Amino acid sequence: MADPFLVLGIDSDADDAAVETAYRSAIKRCPPDRDPSAFQAVREAYEQLRTRRDRIAYRLFETAPPQPIDILRRAEVNRRAAQSTTSSAAKPSAKPNANSHAKPANERSPGSDASGRQRPAPERFQALLRGEP
Repeated sequence: MADPFLVLGIDSDADDAAVETAYRSAIKRCPPDRDPSAFQAVREAYEQLRTRRDRIAYRLFETAPPQPIDILRRAEVNRRAAQSTTSSAAKPSAKPNANSHAKPANERSPGSDASGRQRPAPERFQALLRGEP
């Protein structure tokens, strides 16, 4: 199965509104009467990522290895992002980069994310999935 983040064309840290917007634009690109298989892939991706809770569950419990095409697509997305940041780096920006304080991957502690914050324990994730505050 394809990576739902790539199918919808969103980042893994997207919020509910971004997922909804990406889903609506994707179904406009491939309506069910023109391309039923692409529409089905978009629909399944949206079902997996619809809410914050669904996205957390996907990240925690999806154990299928990535497909080779997903790896290639992710590399292409990363390459484009790197190109856009290098081209925008030449222009002065009034807004600082949100990840400018992030440490390189080899300097992070094992339980932290890209910004250096500690990830919650698995028990906390399970409590979030159950809907507990």
